[in-house]
Amino acid sequence: MLFFLSFNIILPELPDVLKKLNGEAYLGYILPAFAFSALLARPLSGWVTDYLGRKKAMIGGALFCVIAGLLYPWAQTIGLFFLIRFIHGFSAGFSPTGFTAFTADIVPETRRGEAFGWQGIFSNSGTAAGYALGASIVLWWGQNGLFLSSSIMGILAIAIFFLLPETKPLRPSAPSRKLFYWKAWPPALLMLLVCIPLGALLTAMPDFTKQLGYDNKGIFLTVYISSSLLVRVFSGKLSDRLGSAAGIAIGSAFQMVALLLLFYQSAFFLAAILYGVGQGFNAPSLFAWAGSVSTPETRGRALSMLFMALEIGVIIGGVGTGWILNLSKNSYHLVFGFCAIASLMALAFSGAQHKKARFNGPS
Repeated sequence: MLFFLSFNIILPELPDVLKKLNGEAYLGYILPAFAFSALLARPLSGWVTDYLGRKKAMIGGALFCVIAGLLYPWAQTIGLFFLIRFIHGFSAGFSPTGFTAFTADIVPETRRGEAFGWQGIFSNSGTAAGYALGASIVLWWGQNGLFLSSSIMGILAIAIFFLLPETKPLRPSAPSRKLFYWKAWPPALLMLLVCIPLGALLTAMPDFTKQLGYDNKGIFLTVYISSSLLVRVFSGKLSDRLGSAAGIAIGSAFQMVALLLLFYQSAFFLAAILYGVGQGFNAPSLFAWAGSVSTPETRGRALSMLFMALEIGVIIGGVGTGWILNLSKNSYHLVFGFCAIASLMALAFSGAQHKKARFNGPS
């Protein structure tokens, strides 16, 4: 939770920092610069997690957070700002791979869905709290105080990571040069499919919400995150009982219904709730699946494939949405239809995998 607090408390303030540098034309690159850096770090993070250790990946990622927080006040040019932003992205590339592999190591396979559900509750709570705390910290201590607070939270996260036991198996005599564990391709493909709508909604929702007449442009995302957090209390357990593929099928069905409601521009808040419920099923099920198909020696690389798929899916959804809306500013129904197709594909594939697992063993 501290790790996610560390880099999310500064996010709402970064546009103002860039504006002070006369960088208004580059505001749209704040998130992509971070995401692109995280995407580049993912393959290496899996290798580090498997061969150098879970703790080294966690601590290394948090260290990038600390360094970036200390450097932001020194960003006097647009180029330097984005260089720091790029460095900061490596934190998201390394730490989540490390602590997700750690969680999979210490929890029995029959309870991994439940464990990842609770991990998601704390990580998403850190994200949500970061958005809320950032503005208050700026009011109390200014922008430099905010960046220092980010670094302090990163240091506290490192202190906790140091206290954790190392769960990496003994290193093989000859470390593999392979950066990916291809047996994790089914959950990685599903992660890609379920994150395409996420990227689209993150891009389209602020303006679509305003078009519907709501003053709070973040209301859909707030409701969606809240319902996602609530459902994770039991969704992971249900996924453990039914199988990961079944959990993803349930989640994809909820999200497809939500996107169809948005397509017809009806039941806006119900759509937000249903989409969050779907996400609450999908996330723990996907990570549990990757943990189950991998061995302790390959777990870091398997999970890094899921995180790579997440980044790529969000990018595809965001870019695709931008392309559709550039053709016509009122084409939101096409965006939601495009997303519903991705959810339908996830539902069909996860359903097929669940049927296959019934004959071949657990997914």
